[in-house]
Amino acid sequence: MCLAQANPSDCDALAALARSAHSHPWSAKQYRDSLASGHTCWILRTADETEQGRGEIAACCVVSRLFDEIEILDVAVAPQWRRQGVGGYLLQRIFSELPEDIARVLLEVRASNRPARALYHKLGFSEDGRRKNYYPKPDGSREDALLMSLVL
Repeated sequence: MCLAQANPSDCDALAALARSAHSHPWSAKQYRDSLASGHTCWILRTADETEQGRGEIAACCVVSRLFDEIEILDVAVAPQWRRQGVGGYLLQRIFSELPEDIARVLLEVRASNRPARALYHKLGFSEDGRRKNYYPKPDGSREDALLMSLVL
C-alpha cells in the first residue's frame, strides 16, 4: 500500500469509496471543498496498477489542523479491505507523518460503530464526551457521537 495526499482529481473515487463505506457519505463536491479549504485527505492506494495508471484507493482519511491539534473529519475503508488492519495502518502512517508540534488528535465516531471504536481504543484514543443525537440514521432517527482524543 502506498500513502499519498489526495488531489481534486481523486474526489470522484473518494466519493465512490464513501458510498461503499458510510450510510451518509461525502459527495465528490464535499471532498473537493474540503481540499480547497485546506484540509488534507490521505489515501492508501494498492500497489496494483489500473487503467488510470494508479492503484485503487483502499482507504482514506480527511484531517483538519488547528494550531497544535489535528481533527479527523472522515475515515473510509473499502469493504474488501475491512478487517485486515488497513484502517489502523492508515492512521498509524498518518500519525507518523504529522509535524512534531501536533500534540493531540481529535475525532468523533458513531456510538454504534463498534469496529471503529475498538480500533481507536487500540490506537490509544480515550473517550472524552458525547454529543447527543448528532448523527442521522437511515430510519430518520438520530444517534450519539462519541468524542475521542489521542495525546501524541
